[in-house]
Amino acid sequence: MKKLLSVVLIFGFLFTDFLFFHDIFKPGEVTTLAQYLTGVLSLPVIFLCLQAILQRDKHVNN
Repeated sequence: MKKLLSVVLIFGFLFTDFLFFHDIFKPGEVTTLAQYLTGVLSLPVIFLCLQAILQRDKHVNN
């Protein structure tokens, strides 16, 4: 369940970042501080989620 939540968070942040930052490439569009903060804050969340996905299970079945 934790890995599924991590995958959903990663895709959610990537989608949100795409929606915000595609405006950078449009002439005349201004990117707000909130848009930059969303991008900056998404980096640690994505890193933590990737770490949760890649870590091995500590449970050993006997």
